[in-house]
Amino acid sequence: MRSSITPIVVASALIAIAPFASAQYSSTASAPTALVASGTDDVQAKISAAPNGGQYVSYFSDAGYDVYVKRLDSNGNVLWTTLVSDRTFSSTTDYGMTSDSAGSCYVVYNDNDPTEPTNASKSAVKMTKLASDGTVAWTTVTYSYAGGGTSLGNGRAAVASDGYVWGACSVGFDSTIARVNAATGAISFSNYITESGAKQICSGMKASTDGAMLLSTVRYTTNFSNKILRIRKINSDGTYAWGGTAGNAVASQFNIQTGNFPDFISDGAGGAYLPWYTTSPLNCRMQHCDTNGIMTWGTDGVLVATATTGTFGGTSATVNRTNPVVILGSDSRVYAFFKAYSASIAGTVWYGIGGQCFDSAGAAQWNSTDGVMVEDYAAASAGVVYDRATGAAVQLGSSVGVAYTNSATAISAVGIVGKMNTDGTVASKTTFASDATTKYRFAAGPCSTGSILAWQANAGGASDVYVSRVNSDGTIGNPVVIGDLTGDGIPDILVASRLGDSLDDRRTVFSLEFLQFRTQTLGAAGSDGTTITHASNSRWR
Repeated sequence: MRSSITPIVVASALIAIAPFASAQYSSTASAPTALVASGTDDVQAKISAAPNGGQYVSYFSDAGYDVYVKRLDSNGNVLWTTLVSDRTFSSTTDYGMTSDSAGSCYVVYNDNDPTEPTNASKSAVKMTKLASDGTVAWTTVTYSYAGGGTSLGNGRAAVASDGYVWGACSVGFDSTIARVNAATGAISFSNYITESGAKQICSGMKASTDGAMLLSTVRYTTNFSNKILRIRKINSDGTYAWGGTAGNAVASQFNIQTGNFPDFISDGAGGAYLPWYTTSPLNCRMQHCDTNGIMTWGTDGVLVATATTGTFGGTSATVNRTNPVVILGSDSRVYAFFKAYSASIAGTVWYGIGGQCFDSAGAAQWNSTDGVMVEDYAAASAGVVYDRATGAAVQLGSSVGVAYTNSATAISAVGIVGKMNTDGTVASKTTFASDATTKYRFAAGPCSTGSILAWQANAGGASDVYVSRVNSDGTIGNPVVIGDLTGDGIPDILVASRLGDSLDDRRTVFSLEFLQFRTQTLGAAGSDGTTITHASNSRWR
């Protein structure tokens, strides 16, 4: 007599075995995965897609803030770690990292390599390509500065639609941008962006259409003049499609916070969505620049919320909105999230996390007056509320959300992801990190079940880099994979759809690498009513 067992019975047996396994992305918020904990400062993580659903994570580490890249597989297991550059810096500036559809990774960074032959100061901007196996394919100096005392920073990297890789950075108060052949590392051209009587400091860069690139800068004339975002489109031959070295003004007024150089996101059609926040008043704005250089959301963009005051515990006070993070949703709407907080009320500040959604015309969809609250205002209280801050906007399946922190003290923050409904209500909140560290400098990248987060954290000493997988269903860590005994996300057991149906001796055999056991089963899969498993890949018959 033949009998069968449905797969659900096998699944139950395998789940019981699964405690052997340990996945790289932690499923425990109190113990998030420390990706880099060297004992020195490990800082400024960035994320970009790697082959087979994995991630590249770049960061600075060691005494001189050396440049590193790790490749993680889809479950967060480290496949390799590569030292990109051994530096001797005592502080850092921003840098860029990206990847292409061929699976290669590119890092744009400032360097003081003592072997640098092109200038006496050893000051240069470099682009390094890493192959998918972690080997360095080439390193190209995209800009070399022969003088001293000028900061090279705000590195940006992007892959154009024609496969060429572009690197940009600031050179003191000017900027430079270079187009590089991805295969050879040869520079096609390099443009130096300077304007007489004005400063043009690199801020953001994204690919446009036809191999062109968009570059934004923060422009101002004196320390006391308004700092305004400018943007230009540079063709693949180095000419300007529009904007020129001066760039097109994203807004005509309102000062960007000193030291803030906001990046932007692509609109998916060759244009850009640009977020920033202003001073006097502190509020967030957004602008859409189309592929032809037209600012389609008005001369000065749009506000995430128009109200300048709010009521906090029954008292009216100024409301401030800063640090916007944005994402383009699958519904083609743009979502912005920001830190919201009151002016001091008798020595107490109220902190919250707000959000807004814009349609393609720039019309606010979630209460244009106040926006919506992802995390409602709460009054600062010793050991309870110290601060709240945005981290990164995240993709969660077909939905979007925001990673942010609720800090109880200066060195103890809880990391939370708020998932949003399209009407502006909060669908869910997921705590992804509750260990006693401060958390900041977030980066995010989409994965098959939600998003991967990386951030910098410390408990008052050296910083470390942590990672987490936040899934759209509100869970953290890797999804359960039936038959995965090793925690690598790959089934170690083949599950047949009907057990015992195709074996002459009415036994079902599973090939395992690590385990040998014998269990009682439901029904007579074998002649003695058992299912046999064996730690061999031999073919049983």
